[in-house]
Amino acid sequence: MMKSTKKNHRSRKAMISTLLLGLAISSMLLGEEANAQTPSSASGSSLTSEQQDPFLSTLGASSDEDVYEDLYEGRSLAQTARRHNKNPQAVIDLQVAQMTEMLNERFQQGLLSPDTYRAQKEELTDLITKSVYGQTSYSQ
Repeated sequence: MMKSTKKNHRSRKAMISTLLLGLAISSMLLGEEANAQTPSSASGSSLTSEQQDPFLSTLGASSDEDVYEDLYEGRSLAQTARRHNKNPQAVIDLQVAQMTEMLNERFQQGLLSPDTYRAQKEELTDLITKSVYGQTSYSQ
């Protein structure tokens, strides 16, 4: 029983980490544009909110809190997407594209060596896919 509880705790922790990764990516990529548009979305429709946050839109979630709640309850991002009649692959594709853009920028700025850049880029899709499906490299 104790082992199962620890495993569930690690799984929740991994899923929450996934959520935070997705939110961080969205925030960094939207930057000032999202901050400038936030007041209008507070009074606006969910369509405006979805247009501002491609992560939530692709996931089919209405808010960060909804995603957090799903992850806390043990659902993966893939399960959340399916629950909202969305394709989990679209979530993977979005996160891979966003992370690739960030890697490219870091490489162009000289913050990553060519070897580090290649290594991170090579494992990116697998890492994000596992994360979206709630799998971790440290489970079991």
